[in-house]
Amino acid sequence: MRQDNAKKKKSGAGFRMFTKVWSILYVLVTAAFLGFLVYMDVLATKYVCMIIGVIAVLLLLTFPALFFKNFKNSRRVISLVISIALIGAYGAGIAYMNGTIDFFHKITTVKEQTEPYYVLAKAGSAYDGAASIQDKTVQTFLTNEINYSEAKNMLKEEAAVTYEMIEDLSALASGTLDGTYELIFISEAHYTTMCSENSSFKEGSKIVHTVKVPIEAADIAKSVNVTEDAFNIYVSGLDTEGSIDVVSRSDVNMIVTVNPKTHKVLLTSIPRDYYLELPGTDGAKDKLTHTGVHGIKETVAAIEKLTGLDMNYYVKVNYTTVTSLVDAIGGIDVESDYTFVTHGMGVYYEFYEGTNYLDGARALAFARERKSFSDGDLQRNKNQQKVLEGVLKKALSSTTILTRYTTILNAIEDCVEINMAQDDIRRLIKMQTDGMPSWDIEKQSMIGQSSSEVCYLDGMNLYASVVLQDQESIVSAVDRIIAVMEDGKEAES
Repeated sequence: MRQDNAKKKKSGAGFRMFTKVWSILYVLVTAAFLGFLVYMDVLATKYVCMIIGVIAVLLLLTFPALFFKNFKNSRRVISLVISIALIGAYGAGIAYMNGTIDFFHKITTVKEQTEPYYVLAKAGSAYDGAASIQDKTVQTFLTNEINYSEAKNMLKEEAAVTYEMIEDLSALASGTLDGTYELIFISEAHYTTMCSENSSFKEGSKIVHTVKVPIEAADIAKSVNVTEDAFNIYVSGLDTEGSIDVVSRSDVNMIVTVNPKTHKVLLTSIPRDYYLELPGTDGAKDKLTHTGVHGIKETVAAIEKLTGLDMNYYVKVNYTTVTSLVDAIGGIDVESDYTFVTHGMGVYYEFYEGTNYLDGARALAFARERKSFSDGDLQRNKNQQKVLEGVLKKALSSTTILTRYTTILNAIEDCVEINMAQDDIRRLIKMQTDGMPSWDIEKQSMIGQSSSEVCYLDGMNLYASVVLQDQESIVSAVDRIIAVMEDGKEAES
């Protein structure tokens, strides 16, 4: 009997020692969770205070029974079970918040951009890789673009090729297909142009080797107090998939004007083929979509020159961003103005006049289609706005952000770039969580006249389809942007 009592006492002492050590771990994990919560700074102060209050009460109810010995074992066991559950919850919360911090870091890091250049040969040829083109003659496009010069030098470091300059892109394309040229060397942008101008070029050619020219990264943000002052975000949607660090044509061009005081958002679409001066050249003209090939800095500078407005921030997205984001939030609803079927996307998608539910692939197809409409690119701009509006409404007016939070972050972290500071993003989220205000989303589009003009990117011998600027449309759009930005200032004064 005495031995049994001794064993019980020893066992009880061991359990008390365990819970004492456990209680210290419990406090440390709780402190770590609260530290992350305060550091994140994305919840309204009232919610943070509520969370801290609840945690403090739970700690007061459980910690003493775990740490001090003058408590009944039943109370100690209950406190241990509760503390185990809380440590699990706090650990999940820490991982959740750490993932958010990492996400903010990834999307706000201005990455080094690259522009791909391809060595191409006729489909079915034996050429494969840099070694196979050693000492060969390669035809390339005659241009004074610095990136072309850098790309040619980079290729020569890998294979001792000799260059022959050709001033006509269409001649390079047809020469590759008919065997006149064994090898050609062109930028990805020119490759895309060739594929669009010659329907058989993509299947009739093959990429033998790729070099990537780095594009200078620069922080061009014009920061404001995002919870007090109105600002413009320029959205550039690239016609690529995968990583966001490759420069390409800017097929979606939209100014998002945000007034945090009045909770108004104005979406202003600009035709991708708008014909304008390139800021980085001596008065040369090209269409807006081609500015993306020279990097986001050139696109933003072109829009600022066009409108006279500051683009405070930019967001770069691509095809992968749209499909991944829409799928991550569980799809969106959009109102289609027409019944139509898509063209040239591999899969034919059908949409109906009225409400359509879209998953990621269908949302991308809806935003890309233009051949089904008499006003082509202008209707596509409207549809792009509808997709963005659908995403914003789903994200801002429901529990989607909270219930699918980690899914959303994981889906888009590698295919989004924004040059807004992490602290500013946190302030916007905090503002939204403080009362969950609803936002009034308005839309407008610039318009113009279709024409055919020489474009800088395509060389002087190739006319391309463009949209000539409509000055009245531009002025009207800018007036409305300024009206949204100025709204609410009179009330303050």
